[in-house]
Amino acid sequence: MKGMINKTLGIPFIIFFTLFAIGINYCGSLLAETIVFPLYLDSVLSISVVAICGYVPGLICALGSNFLLSIFTHSTYLFSICHIMTVTFAWQIFILHNKNSDKPYTLDCFLWAGFWAALSNGIVGNMIADLVFAGNTGRPSANIVVQGIYGAIPNLSFANNFGGLLENMADKTLSAVLSYVIYKFVCYIGEKGK
Repeated sequence: MKGMINKTLGIPFIIFFTLFAIGINYCGSLLAETIVFPLYLDSVLSISVVAICGYVPGLICALGSNFLLSIFTHSTYLFSICHIMTVTFAWQIFILHNKNSDKPYTLDCFLWAGFWAALSNGIVGNMIADLVFAGNTGRPSANIVVQGIYGAIPNLSFANNFGGLLENMADKTLSAVLSYVIYKFVCYIGEKGK
């Protein structure tokens, strides 16, 4: 079995799962804001969409999630760049895995996808926050970490960049692990359905 299982799934499942992931990404972001949790949680299942359904549904998930967040929260469409990078790095990791193995994706694949997404999101997201919003992401839960670092080291640029990188590492690691669990569940259900 190759890593990507979208060839065995029907179009209705791919559409359903992509819409489901967009909803979970949106709800995750709202939850993080409501309880003032210092993570973004806006791409919780994006990696799983790429692993299960492929790159195009992953892009739709990324853009759809950011579209909803731009309309209903304090987020901006500029951060869709970060969402696109998340699914693009995941796709590249899964393509590399498929070239070297016929086995299903491993947790390592998901963690590497999360690592590269976190690094790219930390750099680009912080640049957007710095240049467009003067270091303020517009999300109080995300700004808590930056404020804490700024209290210890009063340099806003350093606090914003370092805090954003830390938040993205934690956020994308959680996303990678949850996406792996969902991937394994879908694989299990697929095997039981045969």
